[in-house]
Amino acid sequence: MPARPNSLSRILIVDDDVVLRTMLGLMLSGEGYDIGQAGNSEQAIALFRRRPFDLVITELNLEGKDGFQMIAELKREPFRAAFIALIRLGWMPADFCRRMADDLGAHSVLTKPFPSEQLLAAVRSALGED
Repeated sequence: MPARPNSLSRILIVDDDVVLRTMLGLMLSGEGYDIGQAGNSEQAIALFRRRPFDLVITELNLEGKDGFQMIAELKREPFRAAFIALIRLGWMPADFCRRMADDLGAHSVLTKPFPSEQLLAAVRSALGED
């Protein structure tokens, strides 16, 4: 992943749950990250193409284009981002989602609900800060 000298790491949070998305955004911006937010894959792809992000944290169960499809599409973009996938329990078997996300190159796969410390550790690891 190309480094961004003298700038904050940019993180895009993609989730249709506006409350969770907002809480994650506040938590990560409080840690010093530059945060973008999208409620679906189409918004996320448009934001990424306008100004790429270093890390994309995405729910896999999204309306329209799901998180798997979005990750696959963003991986074809010239700027290489890292990905953290979020799984909502009860949507699909968690093991299947983990294998699919791993196959797509997701750095981490977290099952909701997760402690904030687990997400922060995954973010730091994905960005090479650990």
